[in-house]
Amino acid sequence: MSESLTEKHEPREAKLQAFIQPIVFVLLIAIILSLFTLDYYALANTEIPDISPIPENPEDPGGIALGATLNMLFYVTLAFIGGLIVLVIIKKGFMQLLVYFFAAMMGFSWFVFGLFYGAVVLIEVLNLSWTILPLFIQNWINHSFEWRVTIGTQQIFVIEILLYIFAILLGLLGIFSFGIQSFDKIWLRNLMMIFFGAMIGSMLAIHLGLLTTLFILVGLSLYDIYAVFRGPLKGIIEHGRETANQFEESMDFQNEVEYEKVPLLPALPVYSTPLINIGLGDFAFFSMLISAAVVIGIKLATPIPLITSLIGLFVGAYYTFRLLKKDRALPGLPLPIFGGLGCLVLGILSCLLLGVSTLDSIVNLFA
Repeated sequence: MSESLTEKHEPREAKLQAFIQPIVFVLLIAIILSLFTLDYYALANTEIPDISPIPENPEDPGGIALGATLNMLFYVTLAFIGGLIVLVIIKKGFMQLLVYFFAAMMGFSWFVFGLFYGAVVLIEVLNLSWTILPLFIQNWINHSFEWRVTIGTQQIFVIEILLYIFAILLGLLGIFSFGIQSFDKIWLRNLMMIFFGAMIGSMLAIHLGLLTTLFILVGLSLYDIYAVFRGPLKGIIEHGRETANQFEESMDFQNEVEYEKVPLLPALPVYSTPLINIGLGDFAFFSMLISAAVVIGIKLATPIPLITSLIGLFVGAYYTFRLLKKDRALPGLPLPIFGGLGCLVLGILSCLLLGVSTLDSIVNLFA
């Protein structure tokens, strides 16, 4: 995360508010999506699919810890290679290629999320729509166009068609908002970043092994320190500063800067305001941590782990923000993630000490 390159004299309180507000929304959405998704699988009476690259197999020589460690190394390596590729593309001046890549990624991701979470929300919030919605559509069409359409009893088919239409529209929105340079609705892109971070974080936390999730958070937090101060992200940040400085020198700003026109920002998945910039990865992994706490809280039948992890994450986020007065760019993950994980452990131990949970139930979290 970093303070905006274009607004340096705003009160710290305004910047803190601009930083905390999107994180609050991201985490609230992640909590709701996690609860809905867990209940979705419970209602369907199906086992949650494991999407880990390497399954956590207790029969392996290293047990589930081996699979979790290998998964963590896989994601850290993926982050390093991805950052390196982005840096090379930026250095070579192929910004348009980067724009098209993120546009395609957002389009595909929003299509997939639209299908999955659309089904989850329909079952959780609009459960009656499985019988009412097709009839409503039939009556609306017949009334509006004076037709005599009969949908019949294939309600599920109709719902699936609507889901695909909804997902396609979301995918097109993702493509247009990132692929069209003249797209200047920054508020819409920021809103998409908030929902995208919450959705991907919740999906990973629920569909990866719990130990894998925790190891990935630790590994990527440590990598974030390297990436910002020594690794690819440092080069991207420095290039962005140089580009923004050149852009400022060529324009008469008169104390106002159109931050959305800084050349680097539109090409990257960043929540961007005049006061502060937050990377999509920060949103995603904050959500991943809190969604993991939701899973733990559901299994232990208590909200204590969720509450304590939220406190730790926000305390870490606050101190990360306070440090921005010394550095314009800091790794956004370490303090919030380690604070959240530490308080999550304290919350689990508190459940044991208070008699809310047993030692067996805590051990079974990782079974």
